[in-house]
Amino acid sequence: MPPIGRPGALQATEAATARRLLEAAAHEFALHGYEAARVRDIVDAAGANLAAVNYHFGGKEGLYQATLAQLARQARDDSPVDSPELRALPPQDQLRAFARVMLERYLGAASSSPLSRIIAHELLDPTPALGQIVRGVTGPQWARLEEIVRAILGPAATDEDVSLCALSAASQWVFFLFGRRMFELQFPALAAGPRRIDRLADHIAASAIAAMREVRRQREGEPGRPVASAAKLPRGTHPKVRRAPKARPVGRGPK
Repeated sequence: MPPIGRPGALQATEAATARRLLEAAAHEFALHGYEAARVRDIVDAAGANLAAVNYHFGGKEGLYQATLAQLARQARDDSPVDSPELRALPPQDQLRAFARVMLERYLGAASSSPLSRIIAHELLDPTPALGQIVRGVTGPQWARLEEIVRAILGPAATDEDVSLCALSAASQWVFFLFGRRMFELQFPALAAGPRRIDRLADHIAASAIAAMREVRRQREGEPGRPVASAAKLPRGTHPKVRRAPKARPVGRGPK
């Protein structure tokens, strides 16, 4: 090993400092979001100094972007949604595997992953980095999901069919990005046990596939007829909503 002060040792030391900063930043940004996160707390946790953030990342914004990129790489490596093995499965099984990967990210660990928490912060209080998240994290996932959905729907499906069915399926696991604790409190039996993720993945896939089969049946069985939607139901079939009575002004009795 070269003595301290040689270029190799210096580079290794700097790389270790940058790695510690990224780890500390992931925790801080996940806990507080970008705006409320404190650079001082990050450098203290990393055992570094304030100058190290500027040196390695150019400031807080650069550190945030680097943290997002690092967490995205980890998510792709730890729980990929695409691989030759997955593509060899039937589309229905690919959808179930996709749902399971997403549920594992939201429910697999004792607490939500830093990336999941940061995404939740961004959705509630967006920063300019949201575009980076879409391009680097959610964008590729949506493209893969729509590819699977299109294979299930068949060639007669429209782009709108694919997007709507992908949204419908994804909404079932995205719920756990925000609603994990409510799920655990409201449905303790479902939330407990080693098979909870498998149960949820099976149910989400089964319900989503059933809906897609109906869309496919309509597209292939009735050419030229649009898939039914609430906006296009015949007149008189919409449920009627009873209007609440108007409030009587205070201090005025009946006429």
